Amino acid sequence: MSSILAAFRNCLKFVTAPLLGLLLTSCEMGMKDSEHFIFLNEEEPLYVRFTISMNPELEMSMPDVADNMKDLRRRDYMTVMQELVYLYRMPVDVHILGEHDSPGDGPVLEIYALRFEQDRAGDLVTNLRVKLHRFGELNTLGTYSERMTSPVTISERQLDLAFQELIRVPLREMMEDLMDHFKTAEESDMVEAPLGELGTE
Repeated sequence: MSSILAAFRNCLKFVTAPLLGLLLTSCEMGMKDSEHFIFLNEEEPLYVRFTISMNPELEMSMPDVADNMKDLRRRDYMTVMQELVYLYRMPVDVHILGEHDSPGDGPVLEIYALRFEQDRAGDLVTNLRVKLHRFGELNTLGTYSERMTSPVTISERQLDLAFQELIRVPLREMMEDLMDHFKTAEESDMVEAPLGELGTE
């Protein structure tokens, strides 16, 4: 009897874990955007958190394979994100969080990988939903997608590079939109100017 109960609990874990993850992600994504546009302060660190959703069928049928694929795709994301942070020379300290890291006191860029996989047709597909949080305020940056055809014969290393190239496209688009959340010199002058000077020539 105890062995049957243990098997049931083990099965339940594989069923509920992916569903719970999807539920939590959908709840966060369902938050309404704030009316105010979020401007990032150069004195505040920016925390970047990445959440990836795997195919629920794969997680239930082959959880070890799903976990391994999730680790590989997270590694591909980390490689590209680190490159882009360096390339864009962002005027803040950027902390790219690991899977089990928690953000500190500062704005958080949430990247939800709704898809980052090879589909049944063999194409590589990614779909990212990105939101920016700052002290109770929320701005949705957008949804960023890309698809590419994978070669028929490909090594594991080549597949990793292909996934990195795949996610680089939407992440670059995201970075361009994120840069709009830093004030220009003119905008900073307007914010810092005394009220009496605004609107005067």
